[in-house]
Amino acid sequence: MSSQPLSATTPQSTLPKASYLQGAAWGLFAISIWVGWILLTRYGVTTSLSPYDITALRFACAGILLSPVVYQKGWGIQRVGLKTWLVIICCAGVPYVLIASSGLQFAPAAHAGALVPGTMPLWAALLAMFFLKEEITGVRKLGLMLIPVGIIIFVGAGLTDFASGNWRGHLMFLAAAITWASFTVAMRAAGQSGFTPLHAAAVVSVVSALIYLPVYALFLPHRIMEASMGPIVIQTIYQGIFVSIISLFAYARAVSILGASLGSSFASLVPVLAMLTAITLLGEWPKASDYVGIAAITFGVFLSSGAYHALLRKAD
Repeated sequence: MSSQPLSATTPQSTLPKASYLQGAAWGLFAISIWVGWILLTRYGVTTSLSPYDITALRFACAGILLSPVVYQKGWGIQRVGLKTWLVIICCAGVPYVLIASSGLQFAPAAHAGALVPGTMPLWAALLAMFFLKEEITGVRKLGLMLIPVGIIIFVGAGLTDFASGNWRGHLMFLAAAITWASFTVAMRAAGQSGFTPLHAAAVVSVVSALIYLPVYALFLPHRIMEASMGPIVIQTIYQGIFVSIISLFAYARAVSILGASLGSSFASLVPVLAMLTAITLLGEWPKASDYVGIAAITFGVFLSSGAYHALLRKAD
């Protein structure tokens, strides 16, 4: 917890290997929770719960648990600035959760794994290059070109397959990836002001709960009353504690240590893990072209994120 964030302009090629390994541990921990989120949410929205229900359970639980942090540290608006604060709230809060979980109603879990965390590093790198002046050079440029190639291979047919309806989920997944990438870059900038990952997770959860829950209760359709208690409890604990608190904290720590683009590199493992676990747990078998698309996306992320250079560097 003592590592200081890099400056916004620090190239990831100068990051000591010890710092990379520390950030890697946080990143790997976060993505392991993301894989579970994809599978659990896919199961929930295709059985007894709606995306509105899952979003409500997530932020009701996290908002209650993290409210003492907000009470102690405040809302953080003056610390990070209103614009950055709003980006963090929106892009890690209700809009992101609703978009991503709604997409899982229309497309399989493996597709979500490839198109949300799999393409998010592309958007994060581009946004960081534009807003934070991070440089993308050498082999990282090759990686950035491979990611859209993988996307075309993976979703090209699905975007024109109107009978399956997968194209709707694909578009939502890409929108969710851009949303989360915006949160990544905003947290990178906010980290320079001392806005800690725990504080960020608390503010996102409490503000989301305060705004969304009344709207959900009064105006949005929900199926939660028809669901059994078991799925409700499981979704509440996993969504509200593991995803909203633990994974957000872990991911923000990875970003604060590694930077926006490199911190997102561990998302390259999610497509493969989501695909393999979806086969076992949900019976969702990918097509032959899916394997090629996922491989291109994963390798592209590995190169573009800077992980390639960090892993080859000798210990400092």
